[in-house]
Amino acid sequence: MSRFFTRKSPRRCLITFCLTLFIAALLTGCGDSGPKKAKVPKVVPDFSLTSLDGQTLTRDSLKGKVVVLDFWATWCAPCRAAIPHLVTLYETYKDQGLEIIGVSLDQGDQSDVEEFVKRNHIPYPIAMGDKKPITKDLGISSLPTIILLSKQPSIEFKVVGFNAEIANKLESKIKELLAK
Repeated sequence: MSRFFTRKSPRRCLITFCLTLFIAALLTGCGDSGPKKAKVPKVVPDFSLTSLDGQTLTRDSLKGKVVVLDFWATWCAPCRAAIPHLVTLYETYKDQGLEIIGVSLDQGDQSDVEEFVKRNHIPYPIAMGDKKPITKDLGISSLPTIILLSKQPSIEFKVVGFNAEIANKLESKIKELLAK
């Protein structure tokens, strides 16, 4: 065996200490793998979006409805995974006062988004949100980001990502808000 492994040298102690720190840093960085809850103000900033079919959507025009704002993009796999669930929610609860607005953050041609919407039979309004103040005002930094607004409107739920747990929590919160 080499001298490195048989004697306690200052070099060996330093290397052991550094490795221990490195492993500790890795382990503490793993954290919760659940959905990331982003911080956002409860007050909904004023916004105006135009849907692909030309409809103007504003904060004030949505008062009295429970609203899901889905920030997504066609290239985002978790975003695409969320869409069938959102379509089901929309079809199930729209007559009870639910509105879903998809805000596409695609930077390409709007016709690509229109084609995607048509191909995926998305029945709720889709607006182009790239370079719109709403993305900054609501702190959108990752996709998908889903924000649930109450009838007042205030922000009741915001989550980044999509999985079965998020889907269940979202539906539960929608039911709760519709019942109020």
